[in-house]
Amino acid sequence: MMQRKKNGGNGGAPHSTPDVDDDGGSAKRKPSHLPFFAPRLNAVFAPSSTSAKSKSSKSSPYCLPDVPVVLKLILLSFVGFAVLVVFTAKGRHAHWRYGAHWRYTSPHMPEPLLEKENGSWKIKRIGGGGTIDKINDESASSLDATQRMLAQPTRFVDSEKKLKQQLLKLLEKQNAEQKKKPKDPNDGVLGVKISNRYLGEDLLPYPESKGGEKEWEKKMEQRKLELRKVDENEWNELTQQYNEVMENYVEENEHADHALSSNADGSEKNIEKRLDYVNEGGDSSEENNAVRPPKGTERWPSPSEKAGADTTILLKPTFGSHRPSSDAILVFAEGYDLSIYLAFVESLVNTGYSGDVVFSISNEEKLKPGVKEYLQSKNSDTGGVNIVAYEVNWTCFKQSGEAASGSNEGINHCKMNDAFGDASGNPISDPREPRPVATARYELYWMWSLQYSKESWLMLIDARDVWFQLHPFQELMARGKVSGELHLFGENADVVKIGTSRYNRSWLITAYGEKAVSPYFKEPVICSGSTIGNQDAIETYLRAMVAEYDATLCKSKGCDQGFHNYLYYSGKLGTVDNGSNAEGISKVIVHEQGKGIINNLGALRTKPLKEWGLYNAEKQLVLNWDG
Repeated sequence: MMQRKKNGGNGGAPHSTPDVDDDGGSAKRKPSHLPFFAPRLNAVFAPSSTSAKSKSSKSSPYCLPDVPVVLKLILLSFVGFAVLVVFTAKGRHAHWRYGAHWRYTSPHMPEPLLEKENGSWKIKRIGGGGTIDKINDESASSLDATQRMLAQPTRFVDSEKKLKQQLLKLLEKQNAEQKKKPKDPNDGVLGVKISNRYLGEDLLPYPESKGGEKEWEKKMEQRKLELRKVDENEWNELTQQYNEVMENYVEENEHADHALSSNADGSEKNIEKRLDYVNEGGDSSEENNAVRPPKGTERWPSPSEKAGADTTILLKPTFGSHRPSSDAILVFAEGYDLSIYLAFVESLVNTGYSGDVVFSISNEEKLKPGVKEYLQSKNSDTGGVNIVAYEVNWTCFKQSGEAASGSNEGINHCKMNDAFGDASGNPISDPREPRPVATARYELYWMWSLQYSKESWLMLIDARDVWFQLHPFQELMARGKVSGELHLFGENADVVKIGTSRYNRSWLITAYGEKAVSPYFKEPVICSGSTIGNQDAIETYLRAMVAEYDATLCKSKGCDQGFHNYLYYSGKLGTVDNGSNAEGISKVIVHEQGKGIINNLGALRTKPLKEWGLYNAEKQLVLNWDG
C-alpha cells in the first residue's frame, strides 16, 4: 500500500508537519512467563506410584520411561537446535554481514549498496557473491524495506524527524491557546508562520510569538542560507565518492538485461508506429527530432491540436530516457528541496520497484542543491529505478497580469515555452492562456504517457506528501496483462463530501455552474493527486482533463480537481455499472479511502491516525481500514 500523507501530518498538527508516528490498533498480548510445555513437564516429572517405580527400576532414569515418545522427539529437536546455534555462532558472526567495519551511507545510497574494504569503496555484496544480485530480494517484506529506509542514519532523515517533534510542540501550544487565549494576540502562537525545514536546536521552525515573526524570519533566512551551503558541500563530496564507486563497478561488471531488451524491442516498434518523428536539418536521430503525436477524438482532441492539426511536440528529457516496455510514475515536482525527492524515491526503491519515474523539475538555475546529482544517480545503467527528468521553461504572471518570477506555488498563471512546434519542428508559442501549473501539468503527463506501451501501468501522483510502503503496481500486475483500466481514489466519505468541502464545491461551481454540479454535492471527493491506469486509459483521461480546461477556462488553483470529479460523476469517463466507457477506457474503478492501493489521508487530519486505527507505531506502518 502507498500512503498519501495527511496535509496536517499527525491529525490536527500544523500543515507543514511531515508525517505521523502514532500507534494505531491494539497492543500485542504479552507472552506468558512460562514456556508452552512447562505445565506438562511438571506433571511428567512428578512422583509416580510404587508400581510404576518397580516397573522402571531396571531402566535408566535418564531415559524418561514414562514420557511419551512424541514428547521425547520434540524435546530432542529443541536440544539439537540449541546445540547447533551454539556451535555455529562464531561462524555466523564472522560472516561479512555482521562485520564491524565502518559503513558508508548517504541520503541517495541506502546502506546495503556500498561497503569499505581495505581502505577503498566497493559495491556491497547482496547475494552472497561479490556483486549486486538484487537490491530488494523478493523474499524481503515491505516492512523490512521500510525499516531499513527509516534506519538510515542520514542528516536529512534525522532532520525531518526533529522538525516533526518541534512542530508537534507547536501544536500543543496552539491547542492550549485555543482553550485559554492570551489578552494580546501578538503574545500567542496561533497563526504564526512556520518553516518546512529543520533549522537546528537553537532556532525553532516558528517564532515564539506572533509579535516576534519579523525578527524570526530574518534569523530563519540567514540559517537557511547557511544550511544550503552545508548541503551543497556534503552532497558534492558524497556524489564524488558514489561516482568513483559506480565507475569501477561498471567497468568490472558490464551486464545487459536480455529479457528486458527483447521485450523493449517490440514495445519501441509499437511506439514508433504511434509517434511520427520529424526530421530536422537532415538529422535522422530521433533525439533531435520533433514528434507528431497521434490524433485524439472529436470529443477529446490531443492537447497539441489546440495550436493546429500539424502541431509537433518539442519537449525532450533533460536527462534520462524512457523505457517503453516499463511501467512509469509521472510526477510534477518543481521547486522542492532534496529531502522531498529523497523521501519519495528511496521509499519507492525499497519496495522493489524498478520501473521509470518521470519528474518535471525546476530549471537548473532554480534547482535546489544536490537535486540534479541525486536524480542523475538513479538510471537504468545502475539497475533498479530509472529516473527521467524534464526542465520546463515557464513564463508566469500575477493574476493582475504583471510579470512574475515563478509559479508562486501555483498561485501565478503560467505559459509553457518551447513545448510545441509547427509541422517542421520550429518552436511556436503556447496555444493556451496562462493557467496554474497544476492545470498545465496534465499536458506534460500526456506527452510523457505517449512514450509507453499500451499495457504499461502509469501512475500520476503528487510528490510532496507521498510515502511508499508497497510496490505501487504489485497487486495490479498479479492479475496478468490487462489494458484500458482506470483507477481513481477517494477521500474519506464520512468526513467530507463535495458539498461540505468549501474548496471542492467552489472549484466545481466556478467551472460548471451550480445547477450543473449540485447533484454531486452528496458524493465523496475523488482526489486528482493520485490516479493509476494502463497507458491507453491514462492517455485518454489526460486528453479529457486538458479538454475540460479548454472548455471551462477555470483558472483557480485547484480547478483540476474539479475537472477530475466532474469527469467521473457526469459519466463522461464511463462507470463501473453501465459499462458505457470512453474509447480507450475499458473499466473505471473508484477505490474508497483506506480500501485500495493508495490511502488518501488528507481528510483525516481532525485527529491523530492512532485514534482512527490507521497507524501501527510498532511496525511504523500506515494501515488500510482492514488492518
